[in-house]
Amino acid sequence: MKGQELIKNICEKVPAYEELFNSRVRHYIIKEHILNVFNQFELYFSKYFIQSKIEEFRLFLLLHDIGKSLAYKQGNRNNQYSTTISAIQNHQTELGISEEQFKIYKALLSASSFGKYMENKASLDDTYATISEQSKNSNLSINDFFYFLSVYYQCDVASYTRDAGGIAYLEHLFEYQNGIKVYCEKTNLLKFSDLYAQRYNLVFDKIHTTSVASNQPVINNINTVSTQDIQLKVVGKIDLSKFEKPKKEIKKNKVNYYIIDTNVFIDYPEIITKIAKDYPIILSAKVIDELDNLKSTMDNNGKVKVQKALKSINKNIDKRNLKMVVADLSLLPIDFNKRSPDNMILSVALKYASENPILLTSDNGLQIKAKGLRITTITLKEFLKR
Repeated sequence: MKGQELIKNICEKVPAYEELFNSRVRHYIIKEHILNVFNQFELYFSKYFIQSKIEEFRLFLLLHDIGKSLAYKQGNRNNQYSTTISAIQNHQTELGISEEQFKIYKALLSASSFGKYMENKASLDDTYATISEQSKNSNLSINDFFYFLSVYYQCDVASYTRDAGGIAYLEHLFEYQNGIKVYCEKTNLLKFSDLYAQRYNLVFDKIHTTSVASNQPVINNINTVSTQDIQLKVVGKIDLSKFEKPKKEIKKNKVNYYIIDTNVFIDYPEIITKIAKDYPIILSAKVIDELDNLKSTMDNNGKVKVQKALKSINKNIDKRNLKMVVADLSLLPIDFNKRSPDNMILSVALKYASENPILLTSDNGLQIKAKGLRITTITLKEFLKR
């Protein structure tokens, strides 16, 4: 549904908003600016945005300046965020905004001073303190909150560029290629020009360093795509408790889900028959997808191994419970590539972090990331030695 139609629906629910949308502030109509902001989100961010949060975020963008004209009429433009918060809260029920959703909206608006920092009008320490405080108010991890704040900021300032349809005077904030802004799939953000990238990275590094030093969990309260379960059975033979490190030992009062990487299936197609019955197995949906694709792209030897792995999985269906679980990208640190298959598999392990999951992988990069997020890992070579 396009922004115009969404605004029309909002005004049908809250007729008082129609006047606010059509109010003029300085050189623009509120609705025109909001649509430019919304359209930048649709153009650059919507494809890779967390799907479980996308409708909530779209609504936020459509409401983020709804109280701005009221503040200007009162003669105090500095109150624009507080008047917007009040305007949203007063009609929270009609708009179907939950308390948790409103907390996020309020926190994002209350952290809008981030824009002052990017203009070099606020200090790094003050900006970090505000972001830290508002992340707590939002009930999100600071990493997730800062990502939402970054998307909000980029959509807002990007609306004041020629290709967005707004008055062109903030082009200097972004990198351009062939006349359009450059979207970075690694960060899931638009690329800032050098000066503003340096400024942004100072905040990002401080947030990342501080959250790691304080052992702040990356796992957050974002509601995500629901898990899909499939019944499979795995025959097992090896007890891993003999060689797990003491800090990450298998705990009998825990489920200890066992998660297998794609490379392990390729190197040892019968791996699921070698895991003890005491350890339930989780299959990342991405692993099945990768195996299915590899059966037609690898050399003859590789194709044979992949077919054996798929046959082994299929043969064990209905013999024992085994869950196939979809990725939950919101559980990853914001600087992880959300399109990486390894990171999708890692996100499945993070879903079961409280049950001391064991990630079986021979991929050094995936092992490093998993260990950094306190997920137990073991290589195929170590596994087979036992």
